[in-house]
Amino acid sequence: EGEFYEKSFPADLQLKLTAGAQVMYIKNDPEKGRRYYNGKIGVVEKIEDEKILVLCKDDTSPIEVKKEKWKNIRYVADNTTNLVEENEIGSFTQFPLRLAWAITIHKSQGLSFDRAIIDAGNAFAPGQVYVALSRCTSLEGMILHSRIQRNSLHTDSRITAFSRTQKNALVQSGVLKDARYQFQKEEIKKIFDFTEQQHNAKALLSYIMVQQTSFNIEALKWIDTINSLTEEIQGVAKKFEGQLYQLFAQQVLPEDNPFLKSRLSAAAKHFIHELGKVFSEINRCPAETDLKKTAVDFNLLLADLHHTVCLRLYLLQGIQDDFIPDNYINHKRRFIKGLLSVNAYAGKSKAVITNGPHPELNRLLRKKRDALCDEKNLPVYLVAGNHSVEEMERYLPLTTEALTRLSGFGAVKSKQFGEDFLTIIRTYCEQNSLQTNIADKTEKRKRREKEIETKTPTRALSLKLLKEGKSVELIAKERNLAVGTIEGHLCYFISKGEVLIDTILSPDKLKLIKSAIEKTGNTSAKTLKEHLPEHIGYGEIKMLQASLLAVT
Repeated sequence: EGEFYEKSFPADLQLKLTAGAQVMYIKNDPEKGRRYYNGKIGVVEKIEDEKILVLCKDDTSPIEVKKEKWKNIRYVADNTTNLVEENEIGSFTQFPLRLAWAITIHKSQGLSFDRAIIDAGNAFAPGQVYVALSRCTSLEGMILHSRIQRNSLHTDSRITAFSRTQKNALVQSGVLKDARYQFQKEEIKKIFDFTEQQHNAKALLSYIMVQQTSFNIEALKWIDTINSLTEEIQGVAKKFEGQLYQLFAQQVLPEDNPFLKSRLSAAAKHFIHELGKVFSEINRCPAETDLKKTAVDFNLLLADLHHTVCLRLYLLQGIQDDFIPDNYINHKRRFIKGLLSVNAYAGKSKAVITNGPHPELNRLLRKKRDALCDEKNLPVYLVAGNHSVEEMERYLPLTTEALTRLSGFGAVKSKQFGEDFLTIIRTYCEQNSLQTNIADKTEKRKRREKEIETKTPTRALSLKLLKEGKSVELIAKERNLAVGTIEGHLCYFISKGEVLIDTILSPDKLKLIKSAIEKTGNTSAKTLKEHLPEHIGYGEIKMLQASLLAVT
């Protein structure tokens, strides 16, 4: 089954046996009784469909032999845990037997015989005579079929050359001790290095800050807390690193240094407590966004942070009582990646915690928003995103004009849903004697008008530079914009027929993209990208698609 090369078959694919045949076991008995071993010889007494009965010398009853499974294992290094994992890629199943009238010396390696007739007089390979003679468990059971001549004994020149370069036992013992010291020192340094956790926390902080308007207020406060905790942990770890270097300077194996081991135990307990705070914060994550793509990106970043924190907590627990290298390595090998049941995507039914000035108003607005979503069969963000709800809670708009000043509310949405929300806000303000705070909200309309004014000239400027003979990459560099942005500008003019696609893309790229379109149809750029080489970008696909629209 799976991947198992014929040259590696441990037994015959078609095993031909009959009662009375002498056979040899080619695998150790996996059962506790250890009834047979690799190389034990017996005689087939009876054959059935799923078992073979084999009687061996000195056994009072035959052994019931069933099929055994050999696995083809591929070893893969896990970059996250730095551990080697076993992946079974194939298997071979057969009775662990072969006919045992004779066997080559080469095939006998690893086997043990009580009795053997050995014909090694014409041995031709280095070590061949040694392998033959060392198969037998006693001199009494060994019969030499041919005289072993001096010229049958061969030594591999490579082994002789290698032996000459080896240091004596005393020097090798010192080398081994130095290697053990270096290994233990590096493992300890890794345990108390929290750089990865700090970087993951900063990446999450940066993402939330960039997408701040898409998240609730609590998200930024929450990640700020985690970032502060990881910075503090790494700061203490850096100070402890100085102590470790002083202790390492003693050149004593860490496992033999009682004072170092006591410091490691105390430090592990301290960092388990501090990192536990980060772990708790991750699991109480209050971050919410009503944009699914933003939530997916956030969830992946949070999962990375969660994994590195879980792994480091687990490793610290392995040395909190004592640092014993063998125990620690076995502990490290048994780590299982934990699951994180946190999702930042704010579905309508998700419970909400708000630290805003009017939690009750926030609840009423969300309830109305969810009802409108159900009634109109619309996603949350098309009615009122979380950020919009929080701004209504904070600024208390009382008119349609005031509502349009908030994030997510333009003239169309305010006209469509505005009165539903304004009625709730007015009632709440009357009941609690509150005034609107809309004057504190920064004006947004002028900024939008400015963006609209500059939109057409920037596209035209890209066209102008293209007509001057500049490449897309050069235009992007000159304008300090992304290549994808320039390609987006040119898509517009290509679709209008003002720019020909073959003036931008090379014939080879055109041929590849057109071939992909023929296979999959003129589908999404993402689908086409999956059928194209890495060097062809999304922008180039979209430009060709725009040219096809221009032709039709």
